[in-house]
Formats: sequence, structure tokens, C-alpha cells
Amino acid sequence: MNFKAPFKRKSGLISLFILPSLYLSANESNVSHNSSSYLSSFFMQYHPQNAYDMIDRLPGFSFDGGSNERGFGGNAGNVLIDGSRPTSKSGGLRAALIRIPVEQVEKIEIIRGGKGSSEVAGQSVIANIIRKKNITSGTWAIKARRAPDDDLRPNIEAAITTQIGQWDTTFDTDIGGWVGYRTAIVENKDSEDEITKSANEIRDEKNNFGYINTQGAKKFTTGKLTLNGRVGGEQWQGDITRDITHSDSPTVQIDEFWLLNENNTNTELEFGIDWVGNDNDWKWHILGLAVNKKQNYENAFHQNYLSQDNNSDSKFKQDRHKTEYIFRNTYGKISDSKFKPEYGFEIANNKLDTELEYIENNQVLNLEAANVVVEEFRGEAFVTFVYTATDDLSIEGGLTGEISKIELTGDATNEQTFKFLKPRLSANYSINSDLQLNILAEHNVGQLNFNDFAASTDTTDDRNTAGNPNLAPNQYTELSTKLDWGFSEKGSLSVNLYYKWHTDILEYIILPSDNGNVSHAIGNAGDAIFWGFETDLNLPLDSFIPNGLLEISYEYNRSEYFDSIINQDRIINDYTPEQFNIEFRQDLTEYKLAWGVELISHFTDTFYLVDEIRTFEGNNRIEAFIETTYFDGLKVQLLVEHLNTGEYTRSRFIYEDDRSGIFEGSQIEKRKREPEIKLSVWGTF
Repeated sequence: MNFKAPFKRKSGLISLFILPSLYLSANESNVSHNSSSYLSSFFMQYHPQNAYDMIDRLPGFSFDGGSNERGFGGNAGNVLIDGSRPTSKSGGLRAALIRIPVEQVEKIEIIRGGKGSSEVAGQSVIANIIRKKNITSGTWAIKARRAPDDDLRPNIEAAITTQIGQWDTTFDTDIGGWVGYRTAIVENKDSEDEITKSANEIRDEKNNFGYINTQGAKKFTTGKLTLNGRVGGEQWQGDITRDITHSDSPTVQIDEFWLLNENNTNTELEFGIDWVGNDNDWKWHILGLAVNKKQNYENAFHQNYLSQDNNSDSKFKQDRHKTEYIFRNTYGKISDSKFKPEYGFEIANNKLDTELEYIENNQVLNLEAANVVVEEFRGEAFVTFVYTATDDLSIEGGLTGEISKIELTGDATNEQTFKFLKPRLSANYSINSDLQLNILAEHNVGQLNFNDFAASTDTTDDRNTAGNPNLAPNQYTELSTKLDWGFSEKGSLSVNLYYKWHTDILEYIILPSDNGNVSHAIGNAGDAIFWGFETDLNLPLDSFIPNGLLEISYEYNRSEYFDSIINQDRIINDYTPEQFNIEFRQDLTEYKLAWGVELISHFTDTFYLVDEIRTFEGNNRIEAFIETTYFDGLKVQLLVEHLNTGEYTRSRFIYEDDRSGIFEGSQIEKRKREPEIKLSVWGTF
């Protein structure tokens, strides 16, 4: 099948195949598919090891881990643990779920139509994991990944949940690394598409990491006190080599060589405290969170012109120190009344200290806004509500007022104050017990990446980017509607349509200058519109493939933005137009065996700089796995990524001065990733 064919043709072929199964599945459910909860026993057919494995097999549910933006309230995922969101950020929601052994999960509740809590605002379908109390259990895993160059890195994970005195505690550790290896052919061409030079490239990368997470919870006064901690770090190292031949060389031998060595070290420390108290009618939630992260990035570049016996060297170093402190307080109604309001506020302080040093051939080069400190003080007050109008209709909404001050000091200085109102209103209607419709309207504010205030460099492309002290957050208004249909125990269909109006979007711009120097940076570039849809289908194939499940997902994204550089409309940066994935899985429970294959479709991303257009393409890629629980207490899985060899093309189209200027030439890089093998063994204790 040609997966580059138009989607209408693809979907038509797929529909002819799946419609009979869809009809049979809707009439062959063995359990009530409109149930509001799934007992732990439901998931045992998939042999899960932890709560995340169970969420991953939850019928009709697409996991959303939330974002890692500054603050707490705006990063909500769609999974709760015992009715509350984990008070942590660095590890993410997925990591918090992995730490919960399957033996500790009693059931998973499905909450539709909103919960009325700011912790999960904007989520129409929520999964709530209910844990068993006073048990001791643990999980462990040993994993090994082999790169195509036969380099191997192990990974050890372990987690234990137990009671120590009055504390319900969880401890886990994740220690190990991963490796990567790829090759590429790089061709530089002139404006007439004639090759000027070509190179064979090898990229070899390694990553080592170690993290420890802890959590303790106990009754305190009239509520529950929870403490969270995380400490760890990782070190990544990458080496890129190129053997280069120029087309005008008198021989066909290599006449240029360059090496780029990169090192990136990250350390982090996080501590959170959370208290929840409630009576029969109201819930009071107080939390505090402190995050401290340090990053050190260095690269050394060496270029040798063999025919001329001439060398060029450069060194780049950038240190970043980030801190974040959050205090949040909410008070919400939890009784069975139709109208449930919640009131709250959040205050936060975020700071990023950046220091940069760039040396080229023993000469220090000064980049604009190289050494800066960015600090934000932000406060917001909000009210949210959920109104259950009827058994079939619920309305959820809220209004948030935000004020923030961003101060920039160092090589560049500026101080800005922003004030925003962020309303949200959604309605969830149950057409019947299997079919729900959600409609959402909201206005939201994006968050600035503090790294964009400081200068940076891309040694591979020989490109420097200035820092911009005058950045402002982008804003958008969204209208969306989502339809969820659970047509059987394992079968579901979800379709989400959206339309967004953006203002002050962030794109690469030419910075204003008083001294005639031209600098490029991220900046506010005007308005844009976004529209598209997402669909997910879980289709049981039991009618002709026992315990077979087909999962199909498709995203169609479009955007329109007027580009003042070329005076015409174009799509925006960092926005994949289409994504199409198909995954098949079969669980042969009688043989304690499962296997599956996934197709990840071809894609093309386009990225616009001031004087350059970049595209990045990937082929149709296949992943496959086989796993067994034949050995008592163990689950063994063999996973192969890039089974058919991943082929990626990175293209650069370069213009004089800017993209409205004369086309100067291109660089085409054809990359290959050979199959990578990952062996994993899980166990419990």
C-alpha cells in the first residue's frame, strides 16, 4: 500500500476492511462498555507491570502527560492518582504512573464531562487511578539497547511501595543510558543545482543518566500530607565526523575533514509538598514546589583543509541555571450538588541565568545578548466550575486573571509587565451511553521560552542566533469539538476538530539595530490561524483474529500566516501537516505470548529562518515487538525500531540576505538509521 497516497484514498481502503469488524464489535461486548470504571483484573490480559501500562491499554483513552511549562495549573494531563494530580514536574506524569506497581491498582475510573477542578481544566475525559492501601509491592526492569554499530547500554529500573510507620511511601530509581548511531551523505549544491562538495557523515551519540524519586504520604490534621522529591542528572555526548570532497578538487580524494564534539550535562533537584483536606462538601488543596536545574553545554569544532594544510577551530560553551518556585491554593466544592465551583490562586517565580562563551581561531566573538538573566514574577487568580444540568449534559468553565513581570538584566536589559484574562467554557453531552460530544471555547496565553532571550549558536550549520529582549507571549482563541464513541469493550472512535486564532506568534525575525549590524532572532511576528482534526480508532479484530486489536491515528493540521519577508502567506514553523500511524497487536493469552507491529507514516516538516528554508522528511517506518510471560513472574520483550531502516532527509535552501533575495544554493543531507534492538525484562517482588 502506498502510504503517501491522499488520505481520502487511504481511509477508503481502510474503511472497506474495518467496517464489518466495527459492526460486529459494537454488538459483541462481553462487559458493559458504558461502565465508569475498569477493575484491575480487566488489564491482566495485557500483563501490565505498572499503572502506565494499564493506562496505555485503557479502551478509547489517549494519554496526555501535560506540558512542562512554567507554573503548575496550566500543565494539566488527563490522569489523576487517587483524585489528585501528582505534585511534581521534572519526572512528568508518565514517570509518576510507572512508579505505581500493578498490584497496587484497585481500579481505574473514567470521568467524562469534566471534573470541575483546575488541576485537569480543559480535559473532557479523565482517568483516575484508585490505589489499594497498606500493601508492599515492587517492580524492577533490566533493559539493554543495541545501536547499529553494536554499541550497548544497559538500563536498570526499580520501584517499591511500602508503609513506613504512618507514611505510605514510594521509592524508585532509574539508572542507565542509551546509544545512537546514524550515517548520512551530505551534498552542497549551488544555485544551478550543481554539486559543489559532498561528504560522508557519521554521528555517534551516548547518554548516561541516573535519577532517584521518593514520595511519602500520611494523614496530617484533617487531611493528607504528601512529600515528593527528585534528584538526578544525565550526560549526553555526541560526535559528528565528515569526510568531504570538493567537486573542483583535482582528485576525487578526501580534501577536507571536520569533527564536532558535543557534551551536554544536566542536573536537577526538585521538592514538593502537598496537603489536601476535605469534608463532605468542600476540598482544600495547598501545594508548594521548588525546582533547581543546571545545564552545561560545550562543543569543540575542528576543520582541516587537507590540500591546503589549513585548520580552523572553534569552542562554544553555555551554562544555564534555572530555578522555579510555586505556591498554589485551591478551595472547591465536592458535594453531589449540581453546581460545583472552585476558587484559587497561584504565585510563581522563575529565573534563568545564562552565560555564554564563543571562541573562533583563538579570537573571542561577542554575540548579542550572550550573558543575561531572565526573571519572571507571575500571579494568577481563578474560578472554575462544573454544572450538571441533566444526567446527559454538563457544563464546565472558568476565568483566570494573570499578571506577570519579566525582567532582563546583563548584556541586554528590559522590563515588561503583562496582564491577561483567560476565559474557558465547555459543554459535554452524552448522546447515549456510548456516545459523548464535547464542545470547547477558550482563550489562552502561551509561555515564552527563556532561552530565546539569550544568544545561541549552531555549529553544524555555522549559524548564530541573537537573543531578543523584547519578546511577548503569543495568545490564541480556540474553538473545538470532540466526539467519543465507545462501541465495544475494547473498541472506540475519537474525532476532534479545532480552529485557533493566534496573535503575536513567535517566528524568526530581523532584529532592529541602531549600528547597522543585522541579527536574526526569535520574535513576535504577527497573527496566524490554525485548523485541523485528529482521529483515533481502536478496532477489535476478534471476529477473524482472536484478541487482535488495530489502532489507527491520523492528524491533519493546517495553518496560515502572512510572512512579511516574502509578502505572502505560508504555514508556520514547527507544525507537522499530517501524521498517520497504524498499530496492530495480538495477545495470545493461551500461549502467554503477545506480538505487534506499528507503521509510522512518512512526514515532512518545514522550518523558516530569515534567510533559509529547512525541510525534514522521514520515510514510512516500521517497529515490531514480541513479548512473553512464559517465565513465572517475568515479562520479556524484544523490540526492534527502524525495522525497515529509517531514512531521513534534511534540506537547507539558502538565500542572499533573506528569503526574498537571490537563491544561493542548498545542502541536502540524506540520513540513515539502521535497525536498533531493545531487550527488556520486567519483574515484580
